[in-house]
Amino acid sequence: MSIWSFLKLTAALWLLRKAIKISGWLLVTAVAVAAWPLTIVAGSGFLAAWLRGWPPARLWRAAAWCLPMTAVYAIGQAIRLHAWQAVALAPVSDWGHAWRLLAAHSMLRAALIAAPVAVPAGLAIAGVLWAWRIYAISTGLAGVTASAPISFDARQWRRQARAARGRAAAPGAVPLLTRGGQVVIGATIRAVRHPWPPILAVPYRSFGRHSVIIGSSGSGKTNLMMRLWAGWYAAAHTAHVRREGNRPLLVVLDCKGGPDARVKAGRTRRLLHGVGARRVAIWPDEARLSLWDLPPRDLGVLLLQMIETGDGAAAYYTDLMQAVVNLALAAPGGPLVRTACFGSDPYFVMITGPGQLARSTRLRSREKAARP
Repeated sequence: MSIWSFLKLTAALWLLRKAIKISGWLLVTAVAVAAWPLTIVAGSGFLAAWLRGWPPARLWRAAAWCLPMTAVYAIGQAIRLHAWQAVALAPVSDWGHAWRLLAAHSMLRAALIAAPVAVPAGLAIAGVLWAWRIYAISTGLAGVTASAPISFDARQWRRQARAARGRAAAPGAVPLLTRGGQVVIGATIRAVRHPWPPILAVPYRSFGRHSVIIGSSGSGKTNLMMRLWAGWYAAAHTAHVRREGNRPLLVVLDCKGGPDARVKAGRTRRLLHGVGARRVAIWPDEARLSLWDLPPRDLGVLLLQMIETGDGAAAYYTDLMQAVVNLALAAPGGPLVRTACFGSDPYFVMITGPGQLARSTRLRSREKAARP
């Protein structure tokens, strides 16, 4: 084969591919124009999902919510036509009627006739197209540059975050509790390998596990914690009223403190009162809390836990320290309540081993008894 023949063959194949591609696009355009109700609904749904960062599941969920309208339409057609063949072909006849109304410039009536079938079907098609778009971009099948998947994901994240903020700001969109009694944390931005819920909710019993909230300054960590406290108390209080749990007790320690600590405490008090709490006390203004009010045995354990101890050879001194602390708390005359007691009535203590008390006498009392 000569060079000229090779060039002609290459050009012919290129033209053939372009012709097939153009023919395919023309066919798709013709079908889209012919099925204009589906095209309008699918295009609108696809555009909304792209601008708002919706997952495909949201479009499919919207299509499912529109199915009652289609069911009512089918029942009406069955009552009117009395034959299932005619009911099956009713959308086709309505489509032709809509075209005639469109030619007569009656667009509103044409849209209403086609809506019962076009709206759910168009939203479902939009969900399929949007899911394919996400898959194609993520796998590199679509996009102009190599960084297209990164740019697409970053852009969609910003739109999803904006949509979640708008959903959280809408009145009633993010309640404190779900109908099932779960605590609502907030609006969902994105779900990975999990069904997408509009809001994130967890059972109130899960709050017994450790959790951490991470965010920059001013991102709303304190507001989220207040919301979680109120939600947990509301759910636990409801379970208690139904005799499904104990009376809830919430203890909040503000380790950060600061000049606005009492303001936050006041806000928390109002939230808890709003969900049914009868008494909320703020320490140290309205409540008294002292470690020394604990029973001696519990106080000894707590004090030892607060002291850092070592292992190995240091374990001996740890046991010795435990014996001394328990002796001070469980002394014959009761635990010492103030520092002055150490000088007013001293004790002589001899310890022969860790945890073993040999002798304890009250020297000053004996001295007083021996004096004439």
